[in-house]
This record gives sequence, structure tokens and C-alpha cells, in this order.
Amino acid sequence: MVRTSHAFILAFAGMFLIAIIAFIGGWTASNAAGNPPFGSFATTLVFPAENNEANTPSEIEEEFAVFWDVWHLVDEEFYHVDPIDRQQMVYGAIRGMLASLGDDYTIFQEPEIAEKSRESMSGKFEGIGVYMSVRDGQLIVERPIKQSPAMKAGLLSGDVIVAVDGVAMAPFIRELGESKAMEEASTRIRGEKDSTVTLTIYRETTDTTFDVDIVRDEVPLISVYGQMLANGVAYIAITEFKATTTKELDEILRELLPQNPTGIVLDLRNNPGGFLTTAQEVSGRFYEGTALYEEDSQGHITELRTIGAEQDMQVFDLPMLVLLNGRSASASEIVAGALRERRPNTILLGERSFGKGSVQNVHKMRDESSVRITIAQWLTPDQNHIHKVGITPDFVVPYLQEDRFAVPCIAEQQPPEGLDTCQDSQLSWSLRLLTDHDPADQLAPTGTLHELRVIEAV
Repeated sequence: MVRTSHAFILAFAGMFLIAIIAFIGGWTASNAAGNPPFGSFATTLVFPAENNEANTPSEIEEEFAVFWDVWHLVDEEFYHVDPIDRQQMVYGAIRGMLASLGDDYTIFQEPEIAEKSRESMSGKFEGIGVYMSVRDGQLIVERPIKQSPAMKAGLLSGDVIVAVDGVAMAPFIRELGESKAMEEASTRIRGEKDSTVTLTIYRETTDTTFDVDIVRDEVPLISVYGQMLANGVAYIAITEFKATTTKELDEILRELLPQNPTGIVLDLRNNPGGFLTTAQEVSGRFYEGTALYEEDSQGHITELRTIGAEQDMQVFDLPMLVLLNGRSASASEIVAGALRERRPNTILLGERSFGKGSVQNVHKMRDESSVRITIAQWLTPDQNHIHKVGITPDFVVPYLQEDRFAVPCIAEQQPPEGLDTCQDSQLSWSLRLLTDHDPADQLAPTGTLHELRVIEAV
């Protein structure tokens, strides 16, 4: 989970200190949940002191002396042909400082990447409109965004992006690693409105490779989807907890509740997290009370409550089933854990969640770079820690790749291309539990945590 604030570089007498950030998952997690690439907004502004030198403790100056000794040695002795990029030296020093803390979620982003993160969480950007990730050395389409250029061009979940404008992606993944390769792919695929990008796609279901030209456009980052399923069950999927998510959820509830659903499936699978405030608001649509607790470094525990909705947006009584998998992280775990512990008639089904139980403050620096700093861990309403543990659902049903086709298949009885029938999926089990009360407890927990893939929208 992430909280955001603005901050400015604090520089003083022969030394620098720079405040700090995050992406997300997660991601991408206001207090965003998830590394996802996420978080709630801390509105505190941090300004530089008028006389930073006077405010610098002597012991810190002494500790920085070695740093500046090395800096000057590089300046004086390092053999180089091209000019030394001092900005990259500063950024590298910041990364090293944060890495020394041993926390995967306390991180730094340079201005260009930080702007993409801010843009992604704001609710719109210019590109083709597809969520992608790296899996098994390939660049994979996780899902196209509704009504986006990618969806109109026919891209499907599970498609492999082999090349962008004729440039193969696999070598970048091998040479740069997943995170840097995602940045490279994102830079190549995103672009200005009305410009064109050519993707080479491999589709496993039909064993075909083909090129598709996509004209970029402004893409609304829709994070909530909903429709009625069989037997009067309302299906709601939240893909991330963005600034616009609560408004989107309210619109979906206004559409579905007049149809008198008999139950709700809340799908939080592959949700890397997001803003803490948004998680509190989403929970507030389904119950009223404690949303979570925060525990700081001194062991002080603070209760955070749900943020309520108008009465016609409150869905407190309908049976609910929450879907999780190993890539449900941070804010999605907050909501799932709170619903199970505080909302009657609520079941969790799927796989054990990722297990990100920390809270980050996100700071925007004066050069538009960004820093995320872990400030606390969060606990469920029953004060259970989930960091690096995750949440085990009441009924454990493995997540299969075919599950991504389940919603349209079950709702419209329309099997995906290359398949003859709708697969038995987590969603199928959900409907059985909500409507027929079939037991699924013969399925045992796997007991393993998943690696959280960075999922990026481009």
C-alpha cells in the first residue's frame, strides 16, 4: 500500500540527502498495497530548511565524509572518454542507500519512470491499453483494457508480444532482466495519441504468429468491471486500487443492484494493490467498521476504519465470495482479509495471496523523480500479520491459465477461440458455493507463495 506526498531534495554542505518512492506492483501498491507495483495519500509537504548546513548533525557530516572522499576520487582519477554522468552517479547512490535497508518496497524511480507510475495510478494515459507482464521469459498480455485500441485490435489475455515495431522482446528480457525489460517494452509500446505501433503476436490457442497495427489513443485505466452471471449472481472484478476505482465501483453497483442479485463474486485475482484510502472506500461499500490496523516501528498500532458510501451503495447483506490468487497483493489483501473477518456471509476462494503487508509513503521529488519508503506494516481487523505469509482462502482452488476465459464463457456461454467448452474454473466453484453450496474443501492448500509479477499498462 502506498501513501503519497510531495517532497524536495535536501542538500547541504558537501553532502546530499534525497527523499524517496515506489511503483507497484506493484505494481505500480496512496498507501498502495503491493509492489506491485500502490497506497493512501499523505498530504504532508516537506520543504527544504532555509539553512540546511546549520541543521546537519555533525555525526551525519562525518558519516558522509567517506562518501565524498570516494566521489572526489572518481572525479579526479576515473579513466573515461565520455563525460561522467553525475546525475546517474547521484541516482545510483540513492538506489544503493535504499538497497542497504534490505526492504524490497523502499525504492527510487527516476523522473521518466516515476511519471509513468503517477500516470498509471491517475486513471488515464496515452498508449494502446493493455496490461502486460513478463512470464517464463516472454512478454505476455495479461488483459486488454476495456474499449482500448488493444481490445479493438483483437488482443487477448495470454497473447505473447514477440516483437514491437520489428524489435524482438526476448533478448531484452534475457539481457536486462524482467524489471528493466518491462521498462524497455513499455517505452516502445506507449506513445502519443494517433501514432501507430506494430506488434508481432503469438497466440497459443491457435498456434499462430501475426502482426497487428495499433493506433495509440488516450486510454482510461478502467479498474472495475461488472456483469450479471448465471443464477442471478453479480460479478465484480477490481484490477487495481486507483484514484478512480471507488467512483467506478459505485457506477457498477448502480448498474447491477437494480437487477436484484442473489449474491456477489468480488474478483481480486492478479490485483497488485494500490491506494490505501481506496481500499478503505471499497470495503466501506460492503460493511462498516475496522478496515485494518497499522503498526509502526515502535510497535504503536493505529486503527483505520472503512470509509462509508451513500446508503444505496451499501451492500452489507448479500452473500459474497472473494476470489484471490498468488498475485493478489497489498490493498487487495487488505480488502479480502477485512471482508472475511468483519463481514458476515463472506467466503474466500482461490489460492493463497502474495503476502505484502507493508505500507509505503510515496514522495515526489523536485526533479520529478520519486521515492517510496516503508513506514509501517498493516494487520487485518483481527490483528493478524500477513507480510510474507499471505491469506489462505477458505476454499483452495488452483488458478489455471484457462480461468482468464471463464467470465465471458460462463456469462455468455461463449467458449474462447480454440476451445469447445467452458473450463471448470475458480469462478465455476464460486457459483456453486453461492448458489448450490457445493463443498470445495477437498482441495488442499498448496502452501506456496507466488512471485509477484510486475504488471504494467501500456
